[in-house]
Amino acid sequence: MPKLAVFTTTLDPRGFVYTLVRAGSEIQLEDAKENTAIVIRISGGANYPILVDLREIKSISKEARDHFSMRGRKPNVTAIAMLVSSPLSRIIGNFFLGLNRPTVPTRLFTSEKEGVSWIKTLN
Repeated sequence: MPKLAVFTTTLDPRGFVYTLVRAGSEIQLEDAKENTAIVIRISGGANYPILVDLREIKSISKEARDHFSMRGRKPNVTAIAMLVSSPLSRIIGNFFLGLNRPTVPTRLFTSEKEGVSWIKTLN
């Protein structure tokens, strides 16, 4: 399980990539690129949906949001389910959806169970 400065990312046995954003993280472009490289490595280059737990995020730079929107690059994931809970994580999630408009289906969830269920409907 690779542990990066702001992320812990694993290939979940339920058939998706799981990324946990560490509490209080301030995500920059280099962090985003590093996590993308890990996703590609642990998935063996195959495309998977991703469940991103950003419930404890502090901030994310515009450049990192742009990178995660996958515009101008090959998407390495088939869908993004984002877990939010705090008002801040919800604002960041909605901001990402509204301004960055990812190139793959993306939704916000307050429950991991609901996020996983949605991911499974897409496969």
